[in-house]
Amino acid sequence: MQRRLEQFERRRARLAAWLGAWSRDPEHERRERERRELLAAFLRAGLEHAGVDPDEAASLRNLEDPDWPPPFLRPRPFIHPLRRVAERHRPRNLIKLLFEETRRYHHSREPPDPRQASTYELIGYYCFGDGAASDEARR
Repeated sequence: MQRRLEQFERRRARLAAWLGAWSRDPEHERRERERRELLAAFLRAGLEHAGVDPDEAASLRNLEDPDWPPPFLRPRPFIHPLRRVAERHRPRNLIKLLFEETRRYHHSREPPDPRQASTYELIGYYCFGDGAASDEARR
């Protein structure tokens, strides 16, 4: 009986997470919008600091467009309900998180093409990597 109850609880948790992914919390939407605005400002400043025209970066235009990506392209990953509770209570530093997630783009032989590069490539190279370091050396 205990095993069946545990299986039921696991199925219920998966269903709750799936249904929760379909319904969007307005507070979550607001935080996501603020995060996109912060990333766009951070990337724009990094590109300007490196002497690259930010208007050439397609990914920056997409970040600054509040309607991008369209709803059907937005990923909706499965997140366990207990993980959601834990993430709400865990403090996160955005700069450290960005540094870790863009680590592979910090050192490249050539600067990324702003017209084709992803947001993470541009942030990794121009804000944390060789693009930021070479700009410091020019000063």
